[in-house]
Amino acid sequence: MNTGSTQINKYTLFSFFFLIFNSISNIALASSLASSQTSQPLPTLHNHQNITETARQFLDANIDKSQFSRVTIQMSQLDSRLRLAQCPLPLTSTLAPGSQFSGKTTVHIRCNSTSPWTVYISAQIQLYGKVVQTLTPLGRGHILKSTDLVLVEEDLSRIRYGYFTDKNNLIGKQLRRQLAQGRVIKANYVKSKTLVKRGELVSIIAENTGYSVKMTGTAMASGALGDRIRVKNTSSKRIIEGTIKEVGVVSIN
Repeated sequence: MNTGSTQINKYTLFSFFFLIFNSISNIALASSLASSQTSQPLPTLHNHQNITETARQFLDANIDKSQFSRVTIQMSQLDSRLRLAQCPLPLTSTLAPGSQFSGKTTVHIRCNSTSPWTVYISAQIQLYGKVVQTLTPLGRGHILKSTDLVLVEEDLSRIRYGYFTDKNNLIGKQLRRQLAQGRVIKANYVKSKTLVKRGELVSIIAENTGYSVKMTGTAMASGALGDRIRVKNTSSKRIIEGTIKEVGVVSIN
């Protein structure tokens, strides 16, 4: 009897069954893991359009539209690669530091859930209104009349300094500089019309209940309607202060 050959055959048979058992176990384990992974739901992502619309509604709600002829809000789009978990709570909106409700601005959107996230989205706000412009070219020193002016709709967020929305507030004002046709008239372009010039003779009116006295004097400064200036009485040489009431007239009380 060949004992050695018998032992080798037994070992070979044992190894064969071990390999089969191990392979079956690995297949079962892999199948179990695949099944487990498949059963886990993929995370739900927050819709980008919802975030953008939340920001737009925030801006729209905080602009007083009664002050403007129309308002346009153009929102930028979030990066399509941005993946944010679905927020179970309503999103909160605030202006980013340094931003305002006009021109180029940025809104801070935040999810305040147990897994919070935050994102910034930019926008361009255009606020339109009618402003006063020159109807024709006008020279320096020109006294404005209604026929010099026209109301034109402009994007107010692009006008850096003071402007006028009512022609009546400019009639009688004097231009400090020459203006071309179609120029927006800003506050620093005009001044009140000079009614009294320094050194000229003026009428001094002293008024009180029941009487009025008229004298002649010399203006010691130039001024417009409502300005207080000093005048020198021609007869007494006394210097007094009064208010300009009209061309060449100063009133004292």
